Amino acid sequence: MGLREPDSTVRLELLGEELRAHRERAGLSLAAVTAQVGISTSKLSRMENGRRPQRLDDIAALLTAYRVPHNRREELVALARVAAEPPVRPEQVSGRFATLRVLEGKAAMLVDVAPTVVPALLQTVPYTQSVLREVYMLDDQRVEEYTASRIHRQAVLRKDKPPRFFAIVTESALRTVVGGAEVMRGQLRYLLEAGAKGNVSVRVVPALEHGHPALAGPFQRLQFDRGRAVVLLESRTAAVYLEDPAEVKHYDRAVVELLSAALDERESAALIEKVAGSLSG
Repeated sequence: MGLREPDSTVRLELLGEELRAHRERAGLSLAAVTAQVGISTSKLSRMENGRRPQRLDDIAALLTAYRVPHNRREELVALARVAAEPPVRPEQVSGRFATLRVLEGKAAMLVDVAPTVVPALLQTVPYTQSVLREVYMLDDQRVEEYTASRIHRQAVLRKDKPPRFFAIVTESALRTVVGGAEVMRGQLRYLLEAGAKGNVSVRVVPALEHGHPALAGPFQRLQFDRGRAVVLLESRTAAVYLEDPAEVKHYDRAVVELLSAALDERESAALIEKVAGSLSG
């Protein structure tokens, strides 16, 4: 069966909400925008409702008319670029971080299943740089670029009304010394600090004598209002967004199973403390 391009996706709906919010902040009516930009009111209405089509030049023109800051314009244009694609089409690295910043910024809840390394939103700068060099084998220029992008993403956990964040990390990820003992100790200490915040829950899946869903690989689940959700799968070179409710439900089952297998927050903190204390050097 071939892929059917839907009339709307979660990402298109979220983009439409952003366009409406920026128009209203600019104090412009649909008619005023039509007169200024030349896009019909019916088309503007469809765009704000997350319906197809949404051309990149139309998005750029609207964001300019609304006087949206340059960095935010770039993020929303990147989201528009991938939002119009089928949900299972890979997104290339160039637009991945901008898209993630928008989606994470609008999410009410985030779940990051991290079987190999600490979740990106809870990484320290030295640990991030070491992961990018040692695991992803990136050159210095891209290490700096990607590190800056991750730092910008982490701001979502510090905003006035941050999303609820569940970091599900395996014990093996905690015991894999990335960047050396000093870098790893700093990372584990930061995990303890982050887990003490009211909106962050760090749960560790201990070494088990049987398999568990995290062994199938990392994923992120982003929950939005009105029951909308997106699952993000990342590889070295691309990202895939899953929006079909049946597919999302499969990952929901994995999250429930992992939370059942994981230590509670207090036990998780104790294990992190123990691993940090065991590092020498």
